[in-house]
Amino acid sequence: MALVIFENQTIELEEGESVLEGLTRHGHKIPSACRAGVCQACIMIMSEGELSNAAQQGLSAPQKALNYFLSCQCKPSSRLQIGRLSAASQQVQGKVLSKDWLNDSVLRLRVKAELDYRAGQYVTLWQGGEVARSYSLASVPSVDNFLEFHIKHVADGALSPRLCFDIQVSDTIGVQGPLGRCFYTARPHQPLLLAGIGTGLAPLMGILRDAINSGHTGPITLVLGAANAKSFYLQEALSILADKYAQLTLQFIARKVDGPESSTALEGDIYAFCAENHPDLKDYRVFLCGAPSFVQKMRKQCFLSGAGMSDISADAFLSFGK
Repeated sequence: MALVIFENQTIELEEGESVLEGLTRHGHKIPSACRAGVCQACIMIMSEGELSNAAQQGLSAPQKALNYFLSCQCKPSSRLQIGRLSAASQQVQGKVLSKDWLNDSVLRLRVKAELDYRAGQYVTLWQGGEVARSYSLASVPSVDNFLEFHIKHVADGALSPRLCFDIQVSDTIGVQGPLGRCFYTARPHQPLLLAGIGTGLAPLMGILRDAINSGHTGPITLVLGAANAKSFYLQEALSILADKYAQLTLQFIARKVDGPESSTALEGDIYAFCAENHPDLKDYRVFLCGAPSFVQKMRKQCFLSGAGMSDISADAFLSFGK
């Protein structure tokens, strides 16, 4: 039977229960967000016991050496003595520089913060001590002096309404990270395929700009999919890049095309489009960003089209709930 000693209380975990679930069941408020081991909001420290590999999956070597672990992924088989790890100690403070809407539901948020990151990675944004969500970076550290996020407004979301409407320019926000391995690495002449849906454009925009600024000379194809062409954003900025860099090809694929967006979008299905136009992906470097279902299906399709699994990088956007 697994026992957890936390703040002078001994808690008996139920079968298959994580440390986070057990602590929450006993009334302890532990910061958390994704509960999938992605955002690292629920990070804690162990002072006695033994941690499984799963409990430390995704943590850095220094974090592991300090016995940090993810309480949402920790399901011990024996006794653990644990403690809180201050969320503030894992964060840097950022200052909101600007906010502007890119379409009816996506806000561009720019934040000034000292952070060492790679374009395409993601960070966890905090407001207060317990509300946190992860967002991908659209900015490029060698070019931009800010962090850029594309925030999809979710009406009943825990954080996006605050970011979209409550937080004002000059306000501060906690930034934790970076995390993720979906960033530009490729041979200079290697063809690139970047495919995404929704705000999957955010990390793809960072990867695309990073590739160009790194001197990538191989062909680059950016394919964006949507249910409706009205969902696309930053078409003009992307068109300017395509006009400037001959190796860049843009494709906007929507299942429904109407209104002014029809001039830049093709009606169709992004999976069928990629299968028809990129039937042979041998030697390609592929980047996929968007909902987990999209990433999973497109990853399989790209692999079957010849892309090596090690040449496919993905950023799957988890739904955190309310």
